[in-house]
Amino acid sequence: MKFGIFQLLHSADKGPAKEVYDNALEQARLADELGFEGVWLAEHHFSSYGYSPNPLTFAVKIADQTKQLRIGTAVVVLPLYHPLRLAEEIALADQLTDGRLEVGLGRGYQRYEFERLGLDLDDSRPMFDEALEIIKLALTQESFSYEGKYYQVPETTIFPRPLQQPHPPFWIAAQSPISIVDTVQRGYNCITGGSSAPSGRVLQSWEVFRDAVNDAGISWPQEFTIQSQVHVAETDEIA
Repeated sequence: MKFGIFQLLHSADKGPAKEVYDNALEQARLADELGFEGVWLAEHHFSSYGYSPNPLTFAVKIADQTKQLRIGTAVVVLPLYHPLRLAEEIALADQLTDGRLEVGLGRGYQRYEFERLGLDLDDSRPMFDEALEIIKLALTQESFSYEGKYYQVPETTIFPRPLQQPHPPFWIAAQSPISIVDTVQRGYNCITGGSSAPSGRVLQSWEVFRDAVNDAGISWPQEFTIQSQVHVAETDEIA
């Protein structure tokens, strides 16, 4: 079992961003020293709920101040980006983190974020599916083209190429049983849970994941990431 930390970069009182970032960097350095596996970075827009509009940028900053910590996005809201541009940014971040990048991707759920970028949350699933395919092609193929409903890409090659081959590990945010099964069938890692998810639902998600892996004939071990909120204190009573 591996343990990591999750950074929302939240500021309840809308405080200075510099303080939020400095505190997050201090936590990352300490996690690195203590032997944690990784740090995972949220993405949010237009709200002090999270001062993290670009987790890939912050991932590079963390990599510069740590030695072995894996650094993941949890998650990049894929429909908010043009996938070709995002593929370039993923490759660049993978190079600048010396191959310590983990790429978590999700559809998003904040309608106001979509509206302010001229997008419709109701289109997020098909947009996600197309964008994910484009990113995989861009990172793994020397040259490719794509024709879809939402995105059209003429024959294109991206530079730089990612350091990790064929690409950094992909993690898909999946909550429903259908999404978990779909993630397994696509061959990607799964992130599930959520900070307030009850343990019963997390266990159910694990069982769906386990059965999907077995049904697909995929060999074990497979990685399954659970996000959970934990209060740490000297005693259980204080926590």
